[in-house]
Amino acid sequence: MNSSYWHLFGICASRFLLYLGLQNYPILIPLLQIDWEMSAAAAGSIVSAYSGGFLISLVGLSALTDWVSTRKVFLYSCLCSALTALLFAFFARGYYSALLLRGLMGLAVGGVYTPGLKLISEIFASGMRGRAMGFFLGAGSLGLSGSVILTGWVAAQYGWAAAFWVTSVGPILGGILPFFLLREMPDRKAAPEKRTFQKEVLANKPALLMITGYTAHVWELEGMRAWVSAFLIACLLAVGETKSGAIQTGATLSAAIFFMGVFSTGIAGYLSDRWGRTAIIIAMMAVSILCSFSFGWMIGGPIGWILLVGLFYGFAVIAESPVYSSGLTEVVSPDYLGTALGVRSLIGFGIGALVPTVFGAVLDWTNAGGAEKELGYLPDWGWAFSMLGAVALIGPWAMFKLRSMPESVKMGGGKK
Repeated sequence: MNSSYWHLFGICASRFLLYLGLQNYPILIPLLQIDWEMSAAAAGSIVSAYSGGFLISLVGLSALTDWVSTRKVFLYSCLCSALTALLFAFFARGYYSALLLRGLMGLAVGGVYTPGLKLISEIFASGMRGRAMGFFLGAGSLGLSGSVILTGWVAAQYGWAAAFWVTSVGPILGGILPFFLLREMPDRKAAPEKRTFQKEVLANKPALLMITGYTAHVWELEGMRAWVSAFLIACLLAVGETKSGAIQTGATLSAAIFFMGVFSTGIAGYLSDRWGRTAIIIAMMAVSILCSFSFGWMIGGPIGWILLVGLFYGFAVIAESPVYSSGLTEVVSPDYLGTALGVRSLIGFGIGALVPTVFGAVLDWTNAGGAEKELGYLPDWGWAFSMLGAVALIGPWAMFKLRSMPESVKMGGGKK
């Protein structure tokens, strides 16, 4: 096997295994809200703690890769991700312990994401970069799907604590495996040219538009990921399913929705290599925004229709992720790419870290007090999901503006 593809396999396999532990909390929110006596906003704040830790790590470690080996940053972040997943599994037993440990998990996993993207940009030329980054992000979606299925099945049979323990096995393997698979990968230490950060990033209008669009994308993606499992469980409870049945079936449906990202990121990355970055971003975000404006209002309706819309939602909401990443690598000097990814993370995930809590607050605001205790679920979800779509509209606007700029020909081999 070509060494580039072997290294890509190692990077993707590590991400897949690490992500097997990431949905073991969000899918159990309806159960843990009762056991840990949390409001929807409090439950969402635990997801936001993860996002906040993720953000801090992304900013610091992304910039660090401009000065030290990207491979080493990636390897040790994988190891720390495994350790924090194990700590969460054994010691998260209430709101405050989960808040702290979930934040530490985010701090570790952030060192896998952008350093992983930068490793891929070092391995593959522009013409192959979109699909390679698509495979990397698809591996994460596959891991999330596996995490949802595993969590739901184990929790339904043995309880949430057992689900935490079982889902920590994948991250442990993901923390060890890359030390073997990437051991022969050469270290590439960057030597920044005599350019300024302001010129290469802050005054780079195409880069800022890519970052703006990415921020809108992250808002929609993080909100959907954090709450879609709880929404599907509420949909099942609304049509008379038992709580244990709703959790198990909801996990299966959620996994199917997350699994769509396994295909969509690779497909969108490939199409963007052929037809251009901005065109594919606009098309995919148009679909996901339509889903955001319709999905939450479907509670109480046929589960089959909800799943169908959810599958389109799951496909489109993450599809443009590798395209945004590929585009940014093409409009920023390689010597400042790590820093640019850090700035993107600071803005994008900084705002995105708020969305699980904001989503939960909208749920609290639009549902009558005591509705969850009376019905066993929250009945009104439309406004919360629509809020995601409203913010996401910024993404297509930024891409239309970028397409009109002459610098856009740097992307996708001149295809914009």
